[in-house]
Amino acid sequence: MRYKDLRNADLNLLVAFNALMEERSITGAARRLFLSQPAMSRTVDRLQVMFRDQLLVRAPNGYEPTHRASVIYAAVQKLLPQLEALFSESEFNPATVTELFRIESSDWGATVLIPGLIKAIVERAPGVQIHVFPRTGDFERLEKNEVDLVLAPSTELEPSANTQTHLQSEALFREKLVCLVRTGHALAKRRLTARDFLSAQHVSLSPMQGARRSFSTFITEHQSVMARALERLGRKSDVRVRIPYFVPLGPIVETTDLVATVPLQIARRLQTPRLRIVSAPIEFEDFTYNQVWHSRNGSTPMHKWIRGVIRNLADGLA
Repeated sequence: MRYKDLRNADLNLLVAFNALMEERSITGAARRLFLSQPAMSRTVDRLQVMFRDQLLVRAPNGYEPTHRASVIYAAVQKLLPQLEALFSESEFNPATVTELFRIESSDWGATVLIPGLIKAIVERAPGVQIHVFPRTGDFERLEKNEVDLVLAPSTELEPSANTQTHLQSEALFREKLVCLVRTGHALAKRRLTARDFLSAQHVSLSPMQGARRSFSTFITEHQSVMARALERLGRKSDVRVRIPYFVPLGPIVETTDLVATVPLQIARRLQTPRLRIVSAPIEFEDFTYNQVWHSRNGSTPMHKWIRGVIRNLADGLA
């Protein structure tokens, strides 16, 4: 539709029309709209031209609306609240929302942030469903609107040039790598040096095979950090065990002299009395964890609320 008549209309006049119909008086409408009477008279002239009708006619007890004015007034009563809602952001009440929110997350985000988010959802937005998908390493799902939010480390924030402007991100938390060793391990009492790290034997997370997941998202979180550090040292770590899941790392390290290198927040969740957290070599840089969304959802109230909850959870970790 071309909306020819609508293009030529001034929608601001609808507010004046509503006041005129309710006051049945130019003077009353002027007072209500804080206009002078001459200004209101000019507004009425414009309304009559716009609607091609006299709108008000003199009657024994004042003025009465014409038939066309009454029809327009009934429609305006429904239309004005809808227009107001379009131009004003009403207060968002998560308790009344019934939506599905889809999150693509690495193991770090699913372990560290998702449980707290689910708790907030259950308590404050019981009508909201959360679906969590494994991290794919790119932002294709976000571009296609198949997910609403991605939780990923800063090392992955390298979208292609044609999509970069559509993605928005927020740094949530700065994380560091640590090493897990068994209690009683010779390296359990001090920060590991690069020599210690390279001399030790390691258990490492290996690529996880499967459709749309050709690598371990947990490895991706710090692979580039470790790779750069080891490249500077000119050595490779002595990896004796590779496993695609982080949960078994604890039991493996507890009963061997193998060393596991993981983000601190994960190490804290794996720690037991038989495990010690040891600082990784200083050559291993920290990394930032982020939430990423498409600009199409930047101002959507539900999206903003969930991002705010995740931000607060991250602040609590810091």
